[in-house]
Amino acid sequence: MDRINFGVAPMFSDHMVLQRDKEIAVWGTGTDGERVRVSLADREAEAEIKDNQWMLRISPLPAGGPYSMKAVCKDQQIVFEDVMIGEVWLAGGQSNMELELQNCDNAEEELRNANYEGIRFYNVVKTGIITDEILRQQEQSQWRVCQSEQVRDMSAIAYFCARKLHQELGIAIGVIDCYIGGTSVTAWMDEETLLGTPESRAYVEEYDALLQGKTDEMYAEEMAEYNRQWKEWDDGVQAERKKNPAVTWEYLNEHVGICPWPQPAGRTSNYRPGNPYRAMVTRVIPYTLRGFWYYQGEEDVCRTEYYGVLMKQLIELWREKWQDANAPFILNQLPMYIAKGEKDDKGWAVLREQQMITARTIPDTYINILIDCGEFDNIHPTDKQTPGGRMALQCLEHVYGIPCDADSPVCKSVRKEQEQVVAVFDGKGLEVKGEAISLFELAGEDGIFYPASAVLASPQEVAVSCDRVKKPCMIRYAWTNFGQVTLYGKNGLPAAPFRMLI
Repeated sequence: MDRINFGVAPMFSDHMVLQRDKEIAVWGTGTDGERVRVSLADREAEAEIKDNQWMLRISPLPAGGPYSMKAVCKDQQIVFEDVMIGEVWLAGGQSNMELELQNCDNAEEELRNANYEGIRFYNVVKTGIITDEILRQQEQSQWRVCQSEQVRDMSAIAYFCARKLHQELGIAIGVIDCYIGGTSVTAWMDEETLLGTPESRAYVEEYDALLQGKTDEMYAEEMAEYNRQWKEWDDGVQAERKKNPAVTWEYLNEHVGICPWPQPAGRTSNYRPGNPYRAMVTRVIPYTLRGFWYYQGEEDVCRTEYYGVLMKQLIELWREKWQDANAPFILNQLPMYIAKGEKDDKGWAVLREQQMITARTIPDTYINILIDCGEFDNIHPTDKQTPGGRMALQCLEHVYGIPCDADSPVCKSVRKEQEQVVAVFDGKGLEVKGEAISLFELAGEDGIFYPASAVLASPQEVAVSCDRVKKPCMIRYAWTNFGQVTLYGKNGLPAAPFRMLI
């Protein structure tokens, strides 16, 4: 039998952050029957190589560092330097998690100031399939220290969250960037899970139907033409931005055209259900984490009624694979969005509700309300400081037990008072930012909603009325793809959207 060179998985490198206060999983490859010993700080663990694979767990360590981590197998030795023990989070999802620091608001200033030895990040190579070239890129991938030029391609929202956590906790923060813009939630689950419910199976069957009779060569030709169209569009966008850095998406969409989307379907596509899970997530498992930051859903607005089931599947799968049933999930609720000329079909509102239900029904799952963070005709808001800071508040309060009034006001009950309805919110009180409270609607027995007037009736109550609805039976708030938000909590966070029977 040929000797297999001893190695440690590419997830491990100099400058990495390992999770504090939990057993640290370390794994790699080697020759059957030989033993591997890994030492870190004052800890040491051993494992035997079986089926050319090995894995061991180092007993928990408190936050600290920098350390050296040494892996030894017979006469071979691998040493990692500048290893920190701190908090590790996986940042997952699609394009709003993917939006890079170099593309957010005030990017150049943020980059100049982005020098934090205690923040490290690792970009998982974006792919839907493993090839020799992808394996080469994976082997060369490294953990990077947060320094101006090195952090350009880090998730902006993850950076701002990590920065606040680092400042508040005073320990190292590690972020694993694992996302692809434009992906459905079904991209991030395995085949067994996808086939496990009618909701996720429908995605698989629909995508596979697009592949019938299509060869890889045909797909390659389609992608070549798609890439040509996309480059032509992107060149036009960049030319307009060079003339006017503040150019709006409304102007770009009108004068350059709409971004070519979706991509052609293909067996190896990044967008085929399950592909990114197989090619990306599995190479991170079982790297020891605190939990997950997740910002996704835009691609699933076409099937809003399925989303709650799909998110439950995803959360359960990831917790199972990481062998941590209580790993916290921080969900980012979709902000406001509508394209110019697009009908408000309420699809984004329904998906936001599915995200809220997920957070309120699955233990250790929390939600970051972002309905005031959207931009008209721009599905990728460039203000990532606000959602990143709020996501950090969710972590500080719910994961680290540091009270910081992290939650948006949520309507907990409604009651009738003659012809008006009073909505009662939790939290420490409400305030109005603007001339009036907007986005409340009432409906009678016919189910037709009409815009309603709303005023603060007490610090935690909103009185809602509508001349066209004398006997209100239903109430909803911010039930729109896009609208102007004016109702906030005293903590500065927007009231959560809702709909409710009266």
